[in-house]
Amino acid sequence: MTTLVTGASGFLGRHLVAALVARGDDVRAFVRDGTDARPLEAQGVEVARGELADPAALARAATDCSLVFHLAGIVSHESSRRNELQAVNVEGTRNLLAAVDAAARVVHVSSVAAVGPAPSPDRPADERQAFPAAAAELPYAATKHAGEAIALAAAAAGADVVVANPGFLLGPGDVHRVSTWPVEAYLSGKLRFTTTGGLSFADVRDVASGLVALAERGRSGERTILTNEAGNCSWSSFFACIAAVSGVNRRMVALPLWLAVAGAALVRSPVSPDEIRAAGHWWFYDGAKARRELGFQARRLDETI
Repeated sequence: MTTLVTGASGFLGRHLVAALVARGDDVRAFVRDGTDARPLEAQGVEVARGELADPAALARAATDCSLVFHLAGIVSHESSRRNELQAVNVEGTRNLLAAVDAAARVVHVSSVAAVGPAPSPDRPADERQAFPAAAAELPYAATKHAGEAIALAAAAAGADVVVANPGFLLGPGDVHRVSTWPVEAYLSGKLRFTTTGGLSFADVRDVASGLVALAERGRSGERTILTNEAGNCSWSSFFACIAAVSGVNRRMVALPLWLAVAGAALVRSPVSPDEIRAAGHWWFYDGAKARRELGFQARRLDETI
């Protein structure tokens, strides 16, 4: 069986590829032109190059693949990149689904952002939550939701598509610093404030294992949240956990959301106003479905950190 992985050179993609190779899959990685694919090739992975905007390149990559993991996407909360996010996270998904074999199983790797933020920290969202209207103003959440809707529509039309909604990933090997930058920013002293809101954190290694299990046992046309319920952390509790693990204690100033946004507009490093607006929501989730149906297990957040 040949397994195609888009986004194979990224944070989650590298862990997923390693898990697939370990179980004996013949893996083909779809990577962008110019990507350093040597770490993939060293594992015996076949590399196919191209862009999500190129249907012909996608069709070549998907040839003879009975299992497809679609991870490729852009993570950004900047409103200035909305068109780019739309092109990759939405239209790229449409192109990928059109390219795969009709009989292939597709694991569309979305995000908890596509579910939208929870109404409050004590009411974590699950797979049944309707996408909140306010989340449509957040470019990353909106485009991940739209891409996921395309995947679910394909399943409704008869394609074998399951949707994964990973939490905010932490762990080793974040080659592009997409997810682990808050840890680094705290430890270096570049980030010295907190605000309202929080995230649902999950270990990238656990999520990679969850994707393999979802491919085997997930039900077509359904979404499954892959996160650590104990990882639902306010920003203040998250940084306190980092301090407890590392022994590095930074004095963090708690700011109202409006003041944090205004301050970031004046001093954009290390976070921008758009990033703070997104971070000010409660991205808290209930992972009971994955535990019940997949046997999904998550390690302790302090172990991950």
